[in-house]
Amino acid sequence: MTTIFMSNSSEGAAMKRPVMLFLSILMLPPSYAETPRQWDGDYASTKTSYLMYSGSLSEKEPPRAGSQKLSLMIEGSLAKELFDSLGANQKQACGASTGVRIRQRGDVTCAYDHEIKSAPYTCFVGLDLKTGKSMPGETC
Repeated sequence: MTTIFMSNSSEGAAMKRPVMLFLSILMLPPSYAETPRQWDGDYASTKTSYLMYSGSLSEKEPPRAGSQKLSLMIEGSLAKELFDSLGANQKQACGASTGVRIRQRGDVTCAYDHEIKSAPYTCFVGLDLKTGKSMPGETC
């Protein structure tokens, strides 16, 4: 496990801390095993992609200090586990159609698309890095 030490000497360093944390998580090797693993209390790797931006997701702009947001896209076995944990399918969800099932709770949205054989499960979650609060990670 990698530990990152950062100084609190400046406001700029404080802004970089969440970004460095997420980048270190994303650099972990992806897990392609689709069989459930036995719970052991340790962190597991996963396939995750990210988008850093400013503005809104529908009208995203390059990230600017003080207004950065992060959208995480999770795929693979973790996405399936999240999808299974979110409860019932959303009947009127944006993007839902024949063969596409959407589940959502709070700011976590997951989809199952039976036509995508290699990675049918995808989840999104977002973070406002200025406030540290979660937010939707995708648009319809």
